[in-house]
Amino acid sequence: MTHTRFRLLSSANRAQGALLVCVALTCSAPGCSDSKAHPSMISSNGGEIQAGGGGHAGVAAGGSGGKSGSANGGDAGAAGSEEDQAGATGDGGAAPQVPAVCSPTATWGSPTVVDAVSSAMAETLLSMTPDELDLAFVRASALYVAHRAVAGAAFNIGLPVPIPSGWSFAQGAALSADGKRLVLVSDPDQRKLGELTRTSRIGAFSSTIDETAFSRINQDATYTGRLYASPVVSAGDDQLFFNSSFPEAASTVVVSTRSGAAAWTPPMQLSDSVLDGGAGARRLPTGVSADARTLFYFNEESHVEEARFRDTSQTGSPLSDMLPLGMRRGATPNSGCDRLYSESNSDVVVEKD
Repeated sequence: MTHTRFRLLSSANRAQGALLVCVALTCSAPGCSDSKAHPSMISSNGGEIQAGGGGHAGVAAGGSGGKSGSANGGDAGAAGSEEDQAGATGDGGAAPQVPAVCSPTATWGSPTVVDAVSSAMAETLLSMTPDELDLAFVRASALYVAHRAVAGAAFNIGLPVPIPSGWSFAQGAALSADGKRLVLVSDPDQRKLGELTRTSRIGAFSSTIDETAFSRINQDATYTGRLYASPVVSAGDDQLFFNSSFPEAASTVVVSTRSGAAAWTPPMQLSDSVLDGGAGARRLPTGVSADARTLFYFNEESHVEEARFRDTSQTGSPLSDMLPLGMRRGATPNSGCDRLYSESNSDVVVEKD
């Protein structure tokens, strides 16, 4: 009888010990933190994760939020930023999708000429900064970068930008969002990208091309034999869109990414098939929305401007819906996408949505 009772007590003690071990293990998990935050908002070390932090993994580039999942560390940051802006949705709820800056149902209209830029001569729009303070255009075979202090005021045209030998704006040009860099394409080979720089938005551009940031892009063209055209830089400075083609053959729109001031990655195809074209039928990027979710481009095949939309700014997000923009060649939006700049009858015009 005594032996039986001892065995029962020993079994009970072992069970109680096992229970205590389980409780201790369970409470070492994040759910047992003394924090009042929901378990999904607690990091592995027990500290709270601040909502909205995902967008800072990269640089200011969705462009800015680092538009670190990709090789360049750019796109995941932007995606995190978009999701974070949606806010918490409660247990088990899916985060609502953040609306794109540009709407597929936009109806721009009532074009007006851009003061001082449009003249009796023919002008070609090349690029504009999202804040509408700097605008690159061509007049009488010369490239100008006009500047103004306030959006809506008349531009100060200034003097033509000297273009170094071996480079031109014949295949497009792109301003960085801060207006301090001007991306050009090598000419006549079209196998390199480079940039002119300046220290302030009212200063003169350098007289020599800097290819440092484009070394991997240019190396790719050397190996593949591809030609480049029509560069566009995202507002966050972390995505660079341009057309890539084989001589007199197939082409597509590609994108290079980066984090901070690092070199751009080798180009990759932006979206399967929808932006492909044959010889003389390229899709030439002309602008991109501030959130990098809407790409504006000229379709050489249909001879009209078009825009396509994607769900996120990540490079792997496919472009889907297409909005025809008619004869608005060179279309590029401001940061709010409520004003659209383009060419009309050899003038540079702006329309409101």
